[in-house]
Amino acid sequence: MKLCAHRGLSHACPENTLPAFGAAIALGVDEIEFDLWLSADGVPVVCHDPRVDRTTDGEGIVTEMVWADIQKLDAGVQTGDLWRNVRVPCLDEVLDLAGDDVGLNIHIKNPGPNNRLIEMVCGEIQNRGLIERAYIAGVDDVLEAACEIDASIMRCCLAGQSTPDLQVDLAVKYACQRLQFRRELSDEAIQRAKGHGLICNLFWSDEPDDAGIYVQRGIDVILTNRANLLHR
Repeated sequence: MKLCAHRGLSHACPENTLPAFGAAIALGVDEIEFDLWLSADGVPVVCHDPRVDRTTDGEGIVTEMVWADIQKLDAGVQTGDLWRNVRVPCLDEVLDLAGDDVGLNIHIKNPGPNNRLIEMVCGEIQNRGLIERAYIAGVDDVLEAACEIDASIMRCCLAGQSTPDLQVDLAVKYACQRLQFRRELSDEAIQRAKGHGLICNLFWSDEPDDAGIYVQRGIDVILTNRANLLHR
């Protein structure tokens, strides 16, 4: 079973933070997953929601904030006093932490103005020599832009997740190497994906027995919030 730590070890640590990613990497997961937005002054910011309100002590829309202000936010306090003063990371910090071993599932939430965020991510993947283990995940606008900017960067289809058969078609359309199914999927969709040579991710499973069932059905990579429970 291959594991992808969803937002890091997000059940135990503040999600999408360096402690969460560091803990997952220390466990020996195969991949980490994280989410990116572009700040108002052009910094790739790691945050799941379009707003910082849920995961930090601040308020605001990531794409309308500058990095200097985002850096001041406490991204740990919502998880408990133990995590107070943990900060929101940027892409460079996560890539520096990841080093040379762990896979990178980079979920781009929005391409940015003139697809600037995708250009930056593709550039980092190329410059750091991550071409074999990093991939861009997203919906139609992200996948289309990624194809145009650098088709050599691996792509993971998140488009059409509510309709698995359509999702397979979209993955083929955008020449993806992977797709990321949700839990409500058919065996036929998995086999169709396999027939196209696609690696199949699952979002998500947090229990070993449950994850094992999906692996038996043909899923290759399990996204999980509890990598410590699933890791063997």
